[in-house]
Amino acid sequence: MKTQVSLVGRTNVGKSLLFNKLVKSRKSLVVDFDGSTRDINHGIISHKDKSIVIEDTGGFPQDKDRYNKEVEARIYQSIKQSKLVLFMTSSKEGLTNKDLEISQILRKHNKKVLLVINKSDLLSKRDNINTFYKLGYKDIFIISAKTNEGIIELENKIFDILEGENKILDENNLRISFIGKPNVGKSTLINSLIKYDRMITSENSGTTLDSVEIKYKSKKSSFLLYDTAGILKKSKTKSIIQKFSITQTLSTIKTTDICILVLSAQDGITKQDKLILTHIKKYNKPFFIVTNKIDAITVSDLKKLKKDIAYFSNITSNAEIFFVSAIKKKNLSKIPATIIAISKLLNKRYKSAKLTKILYDATSKHQPPIYNKKRPKLKFAQQSSLRELIIYIYGNGLSHISPSYKKYLLNYFSTELNLIGLPLELKFSQKKEPI
Repeated sequence: MKTQVSLVGRTNVGKSLLFNKLVKSRKSLVVDFDGSTRDINHGIISHKDKSIVIEDTGGFPQDKDRYNKEVEARIYQSIKQSKLVLFMTSSKEGLTNKDLEISQILRKHNKKVLLVINKSDLLSKRDNINTFYKLGYKDIFIISAKTNEGIIELENKIFDILEGENKILDENNLRISFIGKPNVGKSTLINSLIKYDRMITSENSGTTLDSVEIKYKSKKSSFLLYDTAGILKKSKTKSIIQKFSITQTLSTIKTTDICILVLSAQDGITKQDKLILTHIKKYNKPFFIVTNKIDAITVSDLKKLKKDIAYFSNITSNAEIFFVSAIKKKNLSKIPATIIAISKLLNKRYKSAKLTKILYDATSKHQPPIYNKKRPKLKFAQQSSLRELIIYIYGNGLSHISPSYKKYLLNYFSTELNLIGLPLELKFSQKKEPI
């Protein structure tokens, strides 16, 4: 679906909160600071049996530095592609010079505009609402994104103007999240994969503040890519907005299907990389590792880095590790190929006969240790019906199996099933019949 609604306005008028309310999801970062939205965020407004695509844009900036020029360029692009513009203002400040400037820009684009005056819940500022009528817009909506006042009426008007398309069914696209420290090149990597500058990039850390969703297709497979804010050390997380951004990144890890841990070849393996990996493993997420910026180091340094990362792999569940240059577009083809390979494994069902055969081979090569003069008997293996890859093992005396033997079985199953980067959990049951 093409973009139909563009949500625009100056900074800190509540665009992201309204966006979240309209799409009924916390997709955009909502913080009481100017400029917390930089990249475009897409969402779908559903109404009865129809759907419309909406874009949350960054606020029109006051200054014209490089960041802000890129933010503004993306706002213009969103307006150009849309059929309807929601021009959002705030009764808190009343009509400002920036509002007047934005209004002139919108008139030049000759788009249908709904003027949305937010923060009507601030009773002491309601007199400021009258100042907006001089803009001359026919359709004016006085709302409170915070209390939901006027949002239903606004949504109804959007669908009165735009026909919408048949309601989009949940395609269950896998969610792929790019996770890493600040300034490892996550945004550049995504731009190179999708082959256009979707994300704002910079040599400065902290450019991406929001977790941004991007649709991506590769070899007839559709995915949702998520660019996330870099995870800083706690000691370096100073601003409130940084804390909000990191919280959102950790939330994205929790709800994602596959994580891509992005490292910097210039930095090598750091304590922070290992900490981020623990977050990924904490939620039992499939993952692989992309070491970016190999163009920035020498051949000899790259050889040393590969040795260091090979040692690092002993805590990475034997995940795939790729060495790429996002900016030079080198070795990138392995990334979508690995996403597709892992996605197939995620949905794969294993016959109990095959799993039991693997269990038999494992115990034949290395029997479980005797406990209290009795050796535990492992008889049968069966895959759980859940989305996560869990294998139940049935038998007698299983409560006495040592942690080291459980690890042996886990590694054996992972190797035999070729589960590279895919977490496996073994559960032991003494029930006579499989569940």
